[in-house]
Amino acid sequence: MVAGITGVWLSIKEKIAAWAFFITCYSCYVYISYRSGLHAFMGMNIVFIGISIYGWTKWSRQDDGVASSVTRTLRAHLWIVLTCIALGTVGIGYLLASTGAANQPYLDAFATCCGFSAQWMLGRKQIETWLFWIISNSVYAGIFISAGLWPSVLLFAVFILLAIKGWREWQVQVNGRTPTIQL
Repeated sequence: MVAGITGVWLSIKEKIAAWAFFITCYSCYVYISYRSGLHAFMGMNIVFIGISIYGWTKWSRQDDGVASSVTRTLRAHLWIVLTCIALGTVGIGYLLASTGAANQPYLDAFATCCGFSAQWMLGRKQIETWLFWIISNSVYAGIFISAGLWPSVLLFAVFILLAIKGWREWQVQVNGRTPTIQL
């Protein structure tokens, strides 16, 4: 829990150390999700380890000694992301449902696909990452409530609050003013 919260806090502040904490947190959740039958969540965390390595290297690169800044995702790219989330939800959800061993396969798949998008956007410092984190974490908090995984419910509630904070802080960087939610 501490690794995850620390990672999100550091990412809000755009600190590269966030990625080491993310890798630690995701590794723990691979084990937790395996034991809980949340197979898409487990797969998501395995992929997140890889995306975190990507984010770590991307945040490490500097152009002329200046780290990349927070940007907005192009509207056309958002439609691509939303299409991938929809197709991924159906495809992954179907695969999970067909095994018969998965808990809430389509919700798990939807939250997973939103999480993939959020993690990728975080690596690229795109502000919309925080909106997709809010969606993914909210769905997973509900799944964890139904599974009685109370430490994870608490963690994901904190993640939701931190994602709101991240949205607000990065919005000021992008627009120079307090945030409004737009897609």
